[in-house]
Order: sequence, then C-alpha cells, then structure tokens
Amino acid sequence: MMNILSKMNLEAHQGRPLTPENKCLTLWRPSDRFVHCCIESRGCRFSRDSGACIMCDYGIGRGLSGEELEKALREELQPELDGVSMVLFGSYGSVFDTGEISAECFDVILDFAAGLGLEEVIFETHCCTVTEEILAKIRKKFPPPSPRVTVEMGYESCDSYVLENCLNKTLNLGQLCHAVELVHKYDMEASFNVFLGAPFLSAPQQLETAVQSVEWAFEKGADSVVVFPCNIKPFTLLYRLYERGIYRPVSQWMLVELLSRIPEEFLGRVTLSWYGDRGNFYENDSFPLIPPQDCERCHDRIFTFYREFMGEREASGRKRLVERFVQEKMDCGCRGDFLEELKNRKKRLSPEEIEELLQRIK
Repeated sequence: MMNILSKMNLEAHQGRPLTPENKCLTLWRPSDRFVHCCIESRGCRFSRDSGACIMCDYGIGRGLSGEELEKALREELQPELDGVSMVLFGSYGSVFDTGEISAECFDVILDFAAGLGLEEVIFETHCCTVTEEILAKIRKKFPPPSPRVTVEMGYESCDSYVLENCLNKTLNLGQLCHAVELVHKYDMEASFNVFLGAPFLSAPQQLETAVQSVEWAFEKGADSVVVFPCNIKPFTLLYRLYERGIYRPVSQWMLVELLSRIPEEFLGRVTLSWYGDRGNFYENDSFPLIPPQDCERCHDRIFTFYREFMGEREASGRKRLVERFVQEKMDCGCRGDFLEELKNRKKRLSPEEIEELLQRIK
C-alpha cells in the first residue's frame, strides 16, 4: 500500500513541465576538469511510479533514439570537453535502467566516451540496476588500465529510519553492498552519494546521520563518497514542506561542519556536489531550486574553501584546510545561527508523528 509520503510526493509532481523537445542534454561544468552530462529520459522509475525520494526531481521527458543521442553528444557535449578529464553520464534517474536509457542509447554513450581519451568515466545509477551483464559490456569497451570507470550510486543514508520515514528512499542496503562487490569484480570503483539535510530531523540529527553514513559507506567498500547537501527542488514534497515552514534550507556551515567531523583517513576520497555549484535544472526560472544558504559576508570565502578542498587530493592536506578554515574569525551572522541550531537536542519524531504532521498540511 502506498504510504503518505509517496502519495504527497506524487501530488507535488503534478504540473512538472516536460523537457523541451530540443533539450536532449543538460550539461554542468562545476570545475575545469569535470562535466556532468544528464541525458533526457522518462524520469526515475521510483519517483515516477511510486513517489519515492521526496527531495529529488531531475525532471521528466521522453526516451531518446540512438540517433538523437549520438547527435546531441557530438554537437552539444563534444564542444564542452576542452581540458576535461572526467565526465559523468547520468539520466533523470538511472543510466543503467533500460526503461530510461535504451540498450541502443547506452551503446552510443559507450562508443562516444571510449573515443574521448578521458582519465575517468562515471555512470550514475541505482544499485538495483547494476548487473554483471552491463558491467561486462562497460569493461569490454574500457579495458584497464585507462580510463578509470566509476559507478556512482544514490545511497543517501545508512539509517533505515531516515531512508523510510524522512526521504522515502527505495533502497535495500544489502543489495547496495552486493552491487559494490560486482563493481569491484570488474575492476571498477564504487561511489556512494550521501545526503545532508534530511527533513523531519533537527540540525544535529541531520549532521550526525550524514557523518555516520559517510563512515558506513567506506566500511562497506565504497571507494569514494559524494556528499550532496540538500537542494530544495520544485515539484517535490520537500518543496511543499519548505513552503509551509516545516523545512528550512541547509546552511553551508553544516557542510563545513560535516567535513570537520569526517575522519582524516576518509577525507581524501570525499567529493562535494550540488553545494551551489550547479544552476537551475528547469529552463523556466519561475521554478528555482534552493541551494544551501550563506550570507554576503561568508559566501565568497566558503566557496574559495570548497575550491581549495576539492583541489587538494591528499587527506592530510584536506584536514589542514578544514581545521584552518573552521578556526578563521568571521563576522558572519549565518554561522552563529547555525551554531545555535546545533544546540537543539530534541528527540526524533516517531513515524506516527511525521504522518500526523503531513496530514495537517494535506
């Protein structure tokens, strides 16, 4: 039976504009070396069919033909690759899901990527779509040692309470661990996405569960972790919670605090994403996303720190950068507000209390 989170998230999806017919790709270049290529698709099956992941929306479109995709990659992506050594290929959900990206289109992606001379190719997908068949196909196209192939999987949290009651995430942690084993069997790397800022939690709870999830990911064999601080996206239940004053945007200082709590042994394998480094997904600016928040006094310094952190590959160097940054004196009101939020030691809401809260805003 569909739960209230699913029902309300499906209701929030109503009115989502379809991807414009001529927009086969959405491209982001958050750094000189890295491009994220999001390929138009019918949308994530979990979100589309059952309202899963109340914080997530990459849009909804149509399945492309192989010819359309080949043309888009050649004419839109190729010109953006000067100096690029890493490309992430994703879709509106899972790039391995043949319901989104047909086998014909996936072959087009592999053929295109194989001719680029990249250092790393990343495929973003749900763990349930990771199979020996598709990994063998990728490995045949990219024999070692170059490029490095990474399979990036949405995981969000190791906390079943957060997955079920806060995010409505369809995920079996045992299946995720099995996917890691398969990825390693084919001499590829596994990357986990960790979500920072789950709704229905206090700031200390949001932070603590994210730290635990980063550590759990590495303990279970992840080669890297990508931290996603919450972006409040239109056409999601999370956006409705924000409109009703039930959810507040994540502070940039929470991401900084998270980095300060991650053990040094893991810091060299942590990447940051969607911290304000990507633009709006929808063409229409009347549907803005809301990234992590800062203020005029700290914004430039925080983003300089993020660039320094991402540019430093060694764990010890990153640890020194984090320690130095958190000790900086900064006349910044939003930092003080965040530190006050960390004093909130309220208990977690029960599933029944969350449902009661949702019933009141339906």
